Amino acid sequence: MTDSGASKNVLILLGAIPALGGLLVGYNTAVVAGALEFITKDFALNTVFQELVVTSVLAGALAGAFLSGPLTDKLGQRKVIQLAGLICTVGAVGLFFSVNVMMLIAFRSLLGIACGIATMVAPLYVAETAPAKYRGMFVSFVQLAITIGIFLSYCTDFLFSSSGNWKAMLGLGALPGFGLMFGMLALPESPRWLAMKGRIDEAKTVLARLGNQDDSEILADGGNSGETAKWSELFSGRVVAASITASVLFLVQNLSGIDGVLYYAPTIFKIVGFEGTTAQILATAGLGAVNVVATIVASGFVDRAGRRPLLLGGLAVMVVSLAVLSFSLMQAHAGPWLSYVAAGSLAVFVAAFAVSLGPIPYVIMSEIFPLRVRSMGMSLAAASAWGCNMVVTVTFLSLLEALGQANVFWLYCAICLGGLAFSYFNVPETNNCLLEDIEANLMDGVPSRYLGRKRASGS
Repeated sequence: MTDSGASKNVLILLGAIPALGGLLVGYNTAVVAGALEFITKDFALNTVFQELVVTSVLAGALAGAFLSGPLTDKLGQRKVIQLAGLICTVGAVGLFFSVNVMMLIAFRSLLGIACGIATMVAPLYVAETAPAKYRGMFVSFVQLAITIGIFLSYCTDFLFSSSGNWKAMLGLGALPGFGLMFGMLALPESPRWLAMKGRIDEAKTVLARLGNQDDSEILADGGNSGETAKWSELFSGRVVAASITASVLFLVQNLSGIDGVLYYAPTIFKIVGFEGTTAQILATAGLGAVNVVATIVASGFVDRAGRRPLLLGGLAVMVVSLAVLSFSLMQAHAGPWLSYVAAGSLAVFVAAFAVSLGPIPYVIMSEIFPLRVRSMGMSLAAASAWGCNMVVTVTFLSLLEALGQANVFWLYCAICLGGLAFSYFNVPETNNCLLEDIEANLMDGVPSRYLGRKRASGS
């Protein structure tokens, strides 16, 4: 898809509005870190209920990720994104008016469903609608928005920390949902989804609005998609290779330890010697800022440098930074320099994640599945991400206690090293490739690593 005739305004909206789904996810998953202390005091929560308040959004997101595939196939991507915005708005408003812990858990779970839907459908919509030359950048905007949402949640927590107003912290999570719900009214449905449903004239209208000059492949592939896909198709034939690649990328993304680092950053900074709550919160906000800046850099380079260089280079730096952090944590009596080395290695780890495992899995999963099963495949990959997110969040503090601080990060280092090896042998370079070419390569039995190779004209 080219952009020669596309309206600049349409491209701006296409890059910005679906990214509100990422803002929705980042803010509403991370904001509880600063609110939990005040919620615990107000409702006299024990440890079990604290964990339920935190993880309920992750359980909801897991369910939302699985639901998003069938919903998208039936209703279309645009409507399902709007549905995620509506659910988010209702959930966040419900949290603001919650008067007991059960209401909190219920509305956090509802909010999680919106997060699970948004992490799948927003990248899918952008990948199927954006011009090929901007596809990687626009999809990575979703991950950028997640990091911005996390950073904004830290700022909001700090802003209301003196008053302890946890209702305001949680209630403000409605804003990205509200913007997503109404902002999508300005954008069209995915032309590929329309073509898949046989609505060819509508698909042509959307393609013309987007400035597409050669719609023959898109319309031909879409028109032959047939009946609704089944989950079993993801684990059979040639499609299983795409399912494995996308799911493993998200497994490594979340098992790398990033969720533990971002959710429990104040605890980690306390461990490495930062004294006082203020210093720990400011250091945590610093990590959030590093995450945002590095993701901005990645968004600008993903369609220039390519997917593989960013992924492999970032993973290599993550391995080294985690090794340095683990080694420094083993030096129990090393002196005050430990704090600075540990903080520096954490910052490098977060920056490397932000240019590699942060955005690239979203880009890759939106590109490598065939149109017929794309929504189902991305649903599976997103569910893998949320499931691992929940495991890491629930086990992080327990692992610190059971294995020791250094050994936990050695474990994450080993996982990243395994992810580096897997990515080298399996992840394709899909930069500036038509989705239809990637699908044709997959169906022809081309190995995963080479799915992005150019096809001869007419093949």
